[in-house]
Amino acid sequence: MKGIGGRLAVAAVVVCWLAAPALADGLARFEAAIKQASPGVFKYKSAKALGENGFVVEEVTVTPPPEATQGTKTQPIDIKRIAVEDFDFSSLDNNTPPLFAKVRVEGLVVDAKQAEGVDLKELAGIDKVTADFQLDYRLDPDKKTMSLNRLELDLAGLARLEVSMIVDGISSDAVASPDAAMNDATLRTASLVFEDRALLGKVVAASAKLQGMVPAALVAMSKGALEALRDGAGPTTLAVLDALASFVEDYQHPKGPLRVTLNPPGKTSAAMLSGMATPDEAVKALGLVVSYSGTRPLGPPATKKP
Repeated sequence: MKGIGGRLAVAAVVVCWLAAPALADGLARFEAAIKQASPGVFKYKSAKALGENGFVVEEVTVTPPPEATQGTKTQPIDIKRIAVEDFDFSSLDNNTPPLFAKVRVEGLVVDAKQAEGVDLKELAGIDKVTADFQLDYRLDPDKKTMSLNRLELDLAGLARLEVSMIVDGISSDAVASPDAAMNDATLRTASLVFEDRALLGKVVAASAKLQGMVPAALVAMSKGALEALRDGAGPTTLAVLDALASFVEDYQHPKGPLRVTLNPPGKTSAAMLSGMATPDEAVKALGLVVSYSGTRPLGPPATKKP
């Protein structure tokens, strides 16, 4: 599935690259930006203004330019509809990263044949992937707070992933350099929902095939890695491990979505997590809770701490 994810990411990057400089004056600026792009990169059948702060384009075809794919030739990507509902036009006028955006991409179709040298049709029975994508974020530069209200990827018939979070210690240049920004950032709260429809079973089967294993053996290996963390763990950590192990074991037919929430009791940064020695420390520092309706005790009893 790596190839599909990579090509979806390329499509998202190209869409944002084309849209960003266009948004300052709405639809008119968008159309002007298309003229500045490489010929044939972005085509669409219709476009219209969406209120005062956005626009909609429909029946879109994106052909990623070589600079967006590191020289690798890719097939055109079809998109049914792109709606930019809200965008920070003022920042773009000042050549600075946008402080807020609300964008929805619908009906993005990616051909999965021979993706990055892997025949997904043979491995997982996938001819193409149709996806919807949503992004809604806002950065308050004075409070240095980033609110990711919604980041959602919906792969039709396969799975849906939704993420939201609030992060403190984020400056206004974080949008342009997110990796560097994470060094000083602290997490206030976050949530993740993964709803599987058929993707997990296909991924497990395809991964097992690539490694010359049967799916059951690969699942047992994954569960073993989780069980190794149970030794000396407290009840909160055991609940997390049981939920994860149960979800993995139910890979063919999960009993509902996997939900992950983070509510740190104090300021928690990536640097702090890297220095923690036990799963209990990390679970407590993150305020981590994992829920899955099919959860059951799957690992051996934890060894009691002295």
